[in-house]
Amino acid sequence: MTAVVDPRPRQREQRSVRVIPGRKSRRPAVGPWLIVAIIAIGGFLGLGITQTSLDRAAFELAELNKAIEQAEDRNLDLKLQIARLESPARIAPLAEEMGLVLPEDTRKLYVDLDEEVPVYAEAERGESNQ
Repeated sequence: MTAVVDPRPRQREQRSVRVIPGRKSRRPAVGPWLIVAIIAIGGFLGLGITQTSLDRAAFELAELNKAIEQAEDRNLDLKLQIARLESPARIAPLAEEMGLVLPEDTRKLYVDLDEEVPVYAEAERGESNQ
């Protein structure tokens, strides 16, 4: 038996994976996912900042409301104090101690405000015109 040498290279056994020329393998696109992730992170940070500023404004509003209530209470106290000080029952004894008395003879004086009042002399500085 003589052996015959075949000059052609021996073909390998065919594999199940074939390489198709002209098509490159593509890696997954990261760009769009990166943009979505950046937008999502920015949105969450924006919501956090907004919530913080709203909370700060709510605290300031609460402080202002408290200050308003205190001012209203003080105003009410001052009105009550004015009413007590203006009371004729308090003023009459003080006036009598100072020597003031109620006049016995009273006269009504009517003034016509539409009529012009004549001026007899100009008042000097520090003097009264009456």
